[in-house]
Amino acid sequence: MPTVPTHAIVGIALAPVFLRPTDSHGWALAGAILAMLPDLDVLAFTLGIPYGSPFGHRGITHSLFFAAALAWLVATVTGQLGLQTSARLWFYLFASIASHGLIDACTNGGHGIGLLIPLTTQRFFFPWRPIQVSPIGISWFFSPEVWFVLKSELLWVWLPSGLVFTVAWLLGHRLQLGRTV
Repeated sequence: MPTVPTHAIVGIALAPVFLRPTDSHGWALAGAILAMLPDLDVLAFTLGIPYGSPFGHRGITHSLFFAAALAWLVATVTGQLGLQTSARLWFYLFASIASHGLIDACTNGGHGIGLLIPLTTQRFFFPWRPIQVSPIGISWFFSPEVWFVLKSELLWVWLPSGLVFTVAWLLGHRLQLGRTV
């Protein structure tokens, strides 16, 4: 898995793709937080749930089903579902949450990602896996290995995310300006 802050960066980078400049910036924060949320499944280790279990690490919380359900739940609870912007909001939240499993499937370690749980318990990786997997836990942040992992994330996640954010933000503001002129 990439580091937790890297998942948040992707959630923020997707905001201008789905949200309008007039939407609350709180939704970008929500997308960042929700993009990190699937890694709470590391608690499964302390609960004795095996890694390969559908409820283990990189299991159901990394699935597209989980992303869709959580996006729906958040949109519903916040009272946004049914409003004109509900589809955009749901797609943004879904994309933010789903990005977690998709990015983890690009890492070079672990036992795969349960992207299609509950349809199948099979775990997947993408054929191209350029992102260095980050060890689980805080202590490794103080080891020399941290720089190898962070360089990989900067190259393969942060830079593309910055590009997506910048282009979408510029296009969104340009389109917004065109509407007001």
